[in-house]
Amino acid sequence: MEIKRMGRTNFMVKRLGFGGMTIPEVSNREAEATLNKALDLGVNFIDTAKAYGDSEVRIGYVMKKRRGECYLSSRSPDMSYKGMKKDLEDSLRRLRTDYIDLYEPHDVSTTSKFEQLFSEEGALKALKEAKREGKIKSIGFTSHNIELIKKLIKKDEFDAGLIVYNLADTVTEKIIPLAKEYDLGLFVMKVFGNERLLRLTPPGKQRKPTIEECLSFALSNGDLHLILTGVKSPKEIEENVSIAEKYAPLTISQEKIVREFGDSLVKGYCYNCSYCLPCPEEINIPKIMQLLETRERREWHTVYTDLKREYSMLEKTVKDCIDCEQCEEECPQDLPIRERLKEAEEKLG
Repeated sequence: MEIKRMGRTNFMVKRLGFGGMTIPEVSNREAEATLNKALDLGVNFIDTAKAYGDSEVRIGYVMKKRRGECYLSSRSPDMSYKGMKKDLEDSLRRLRTDYIDLYEPHDVSTTSKFEQLFSEEGALKALKEAKREGKIKSIGFTSHNIELIKKLIKKDEFDAGLIVYNLADTVTEKIIPLAKEYDLGLFVMKVFGNERLLRLTPPGKQRKPTIEECLSFALSNGDLHLILTGVKSPKEIEENVSIAEKYAPLTISQEKIVREFGDSLVKGYCYNCSYCLPCPEEINIPKIMQLLETRERREWHTVYTDLKREYSMLEKTVKDCIDCEQCEEECPQDLPIRERLKEAEEKLG
């Protein structure tokens, strides 16, 4: 598999990394087998986060025996000094290691989070201390907000950044020149759009995109050092590694076709990019949009009553919307989100 230097981290990473967000969805035995298979196949970057359920615990179970075989990345959503410091110590304990290669403030996508991160008693202070103490090797960040990503890079405090990139969401290509200027390590998430891209058929097309098309598209961008994919079984990691090992960069004509396919794929549909978040009223907009589209398209063969039950369990719904338009201003697909939320209330409420 192709190896790249991950920017100023100087990590030499295989292009395909292991995303730990989905392993809490399977049994402990399956999670352990999946991670071991990834390491057996030569995957050398393992990514997780405090917010991913018990992902750190499950990865830590394998790390106690195989820590030296990979770079390890995790993150905390707490932007305060004390909170970040505590979360890092908890991550070290759960991952059963005395150091983490890359640690990040998680989802710096709002101005308030950005300001708190850099405040006098903000999370960056804790991360710098941890780096001096050898508890982390490099400091990164994750964000869904293009303008804030640019500001984070220009602060010149970070070694790597985790961003969204897939065949239907290429807006983050705008930050690549700046990332190069600062020698920032770039790794990407949601190459399958939280699997939504694999379930949508573009208007006028006869098929859905394939796993190979989605993954090869991301791998073909040589400016991206590392591609993360979430997997739930040894079979899935084997398939992804096989694609990463044999893929060939897309030709200009192939890339044009794939980009057109991606553009048509999401027109009129939500693919859970989460740019609409956070909502001031803490409404889980992507989840509601997903439930509505599932209802309309009958995806996953889910019965209607199950969708209504799932909708009823949400803490906040369209009834809590204050009609501020913030979500629509941030939506890269220009979706009529408020109108769609009202439809969800009518069909699922």
